[in-house]
Amino acid sequence: MSQTERIFYIDREIREGRGAKIADAAGRFEVSERQIKRDIEYMRDRLGAPIEWSARDRRYIYCEPWESLAAADEKSLFAISFLKSIIAEYAYVPVLSNDLIAFLNQKISHRYSRIADRVSYELPDIEKIGGTIAYTLCQSLLNQLALRIEYLDAKGEKSQRTILPAHLLNYGGKWYCIAQDSKSASLRTFLVSRIESAQEILAPSNYLAPPSEEEIQQYISSSYGIFKGSPIGKATLRFTGGAARAVRQQEWHRDQTILETQAESGALVIELSLPVHDWTEILGRALRCGAHCEVLAPAEFRDRWSAEIRRMAELTQSAL
Repeated sequence: MSQTERIFYIDREIREGRGAKIADAAGRFEVSERQIKRDIEYMRDRLGAPIEWSARDRRYIYCEPWESLAAADEKSLFAISFLKSIIAEYAYVPVLSNDLIAFLNQKISHRYSRIADRVSYELPDIEKIGGTIAYTLCQSLLNQLALRIEYLDAKGEKSQRTILPAHLLNYGGKWYCIAQDSKSASLRTFLVSRIESAQEILAPSNYLAPPSEEEIQQYISSSYGIFKGSPIGKATLRFTGGAARAVRQQEWHRDQTILETQAESGALVIELSLPVHDWTEILGRALRCGAHCEVLAPAEFRDRWSAEIRRMAELTQSAL
């Protein structure tokens, strides 16, 4: 059992009025009573816990209210278990640290590590990036040094660029680097999977000055997601079957509205309305639901949806 788990136990016993008994704690965690005393000394000296021995109650108590560990308690051990599972998935944390894994193992005992072993993250369409590229980008963010990169654009054409990374963002399973670009002297987005090589350089600050945090957030807000930027319209979609049950539990947009009705058969019907910045992304979401999603409005969006279905039908006919 880890020291973290023992300290949380001692704190909980005291806060809940039972007090901490050396023998009980030692027996519970199968350690020596001397070890429990060291844990209590650690709480007093390192954490500032007002812990003292009560001769009357023959147990340790707090001599004054102390809630520093109240919000953590066992939930922290659960959270650490989830973190261990996330870090083990390279697609989510592309810079692997064996030291960090070892540190997390020290923080959670074998009992709690079973949670990490039983938590998995399997998101579709995760785009992996090279460890060397990810490490170089992180160094650049830390040191605010520019990078000379070889980059493949959407047409497959290679170019050399000088950029100053400002932010890494994972959106829809893809990693993006938001950076000051020497070519345009402004913030641009680079798909990390298209960066073939990256090398730190000392670049003149006159055309690659770091953007402010406000500039970065404004750029992100105007560039990513169906709810980002200025809306171009409001979409309404009708869902039935399993799609209706799923959408009822989802948030596609912070300003969405959901209307629940029933079909003649009594089955659930969901009408979802939300402002949209980009028809392309929401069209993909609608098509993923197949016949269980119908685009109702606006007419422009419904026409695009209908045209895409017709193209798919034509492909089906040509394949027969």
